[in-house]
This record gives sequence, C-alpha cells and structure tokens, in this order.
Amino acid sequence: MSRVPIERRLPLPLLAVWRIFYWNYERTTIPYDLMVMAILAFVWLTPPDWLGDPTARGLGLIGWLTSRLP
Repeated sequence: MSRVPIERRLPLPLLAVWRIFYWNYERTTIPYDLMVMAILAFVWLTPPDWLGDPTARGLGLIGWLTSRLP
C-alpha cells in the first residue's frame, strides 16, 4: 500500500469533489467563502415545495420576490 496521500493520487475533478465532501478548506480563503455562499444560497433560495417539506409554507424567497414584481 502506498503512503502517498489520497489527494495526490486523485485526478483533478475527483480532487475537487473530495475537497468539497471533506471540507478541508481553511477559513478566510476564497474556496471556503464560495462554499459558504453556495450553502446559504441553497437554504435561502430553494422554494419549500421543491424539497417536499410538509411543515414549510409559502413560496420561499424567490417566489416572494417574483410575486412583488409588477
């Protein structure tokens, strides 16, 4: 068995998935900030109906904003 870290053995696309899954980014770095923004965007922008949540009500942020447009 090789002692080379798995991160050095993975091709680039799998390395990106590996890093996202194991969240090994340092705080206050660009990748960390982008991951946090992606999570927050999912939480705030996903309509509850898409998730099939029986306890959620309303249209979500996107639905609320589009209902306010003329």
